[in-house]
Amino acid sequence: MSTVTSKGQATIPKHIRDFLNIKPGETDVDFVLVDGAVQLINKSTYNPFQKMMGITKGKMSTNEIMELTRG
Repeated sequence: MSTVTSKGQATIPKHIRDFLNIKPGETDVDFVLVDGAVQLINKSTYNPFQKMMGITKGKMSTNEIMELTRG
């Protein structure tokens, strides 16, 4: 747990920094709102499309997917 300072700063616990590979003075992070909660992400390693990979599980061809995304 961290306490927020008067400047809005909080310390990220070491196990979280290690997990996200956050290095002091080197890593850019971002805060993202997801379903009413805040996620801390390492901008250099975060891939917003990662969770979408494999959702069609071979049911659609690349051309079908491209047609859907292009309208």
